[in-house]
Amino acid sequence: MKHRTMLQMSILVALGLGVLFSLVAFDQPGRQDTELLEVSVIIREADSTGWSAARQGMEQAAADLGAELRFLTLSQSNSAEEQRSLLAREVEGGADAVVLVPADPADLADAVKAAASHAAVVTMESDMADSGAKACISVDNAALGQALGLAALNGVPEGGEAVLVDSAPGSAGVSRRLTEVARVLEEAGRSVYLCTLSGGRSLAETLNATLQARRPDAVVAFEPSALEQAAQLAQGQEKPPLVYGTGATGTIASYLERSSITLSAAQNEFAAGYLAVEAAVRSARGQDQAAIAPLDFSLIRQENMYDPDNQKLLFPVTR
Repeated sequence: MKHRTMLQMSILVALGLGVLFSLVAFDQPGRQDTELLEVSVIIREADSTGWSAARQGMEQAAADLGAELRFLTLSQSNSAEEQRSLLAREVEGGADAVVLVPADPADLADAVKAAASHAAVVTMESDMADSGAKACISVDNAALGQALGLAALNGVPEGGEAVLVDSAPGSAGVSRRLTEVARVLEEAGRSVYLCTLSGGRSLAETLNATLQARRPDAVVAFEPSALEQAAQLAQGQEKPPLVYGTGATGTIASYLERSSITLSAAQNEFAAGYLAVEAAVRSARGQDQAAIAPLDFSLIRQENMYDPDNQKLLFPVTR
């Protein structure tokens, strides 16, 4: 009986030592790579509804790469001042990396430089490499604007007018899209009118007044929330203008299906979110990464919205 007990104890000790050896031999070398990093995501909107697909991509990347996300919205959309404050707070709070959608790159240059000296900064939509950002996740904004302009030519007769919705005047990415659309339309003999926020009015109020006063042939918006509002307001006009823009939300898909939106240039939002967090994590860990090419985009109309590739953009699978 005594020998049996001693044998059992020996077996238990051997098993325990085997488990300990496994932990030391196999887990320890990779411990630094799997240590959770803190990644703060600062967007430029007060409403994050349009970021659902991108956020899913970010969360997937965080799960795959060992990171914790802190997703931050603004109290007022496109406030560079608030973004400066959040940048400083997150870095001082110990964030290892920051993914930033800059409201105004010029206004944020010094703040990004300061943040980049303590944490890895990756931007989306607008490139801030000159201020120390490690990468930019975006479509080619000039190419997207040119494609939108060429599409809008079909909806604006020669001598006609298109209203361009300048919903984020500080954003370098959005401004580049707008500039290219204006160039394409004006070179082809079309007029453009810039609808910008003024007098403390909301975008919806400003755009509605513009549509009623000018009766344009088309409206072009350059970000998802602005496109949704343009489509909603256009339906209320006596002679609704054609609506063009960018984005791939559920609301935009609904408007495309009803032809309330003529065309939307859409990128893979899930992939954009994943790549942004991946670049931030790799940079924070000092890992080499290949240059990130501009994201592809697709021109989606009612007639092609159910093509397999476009369905993936408009109706991303949730996990």
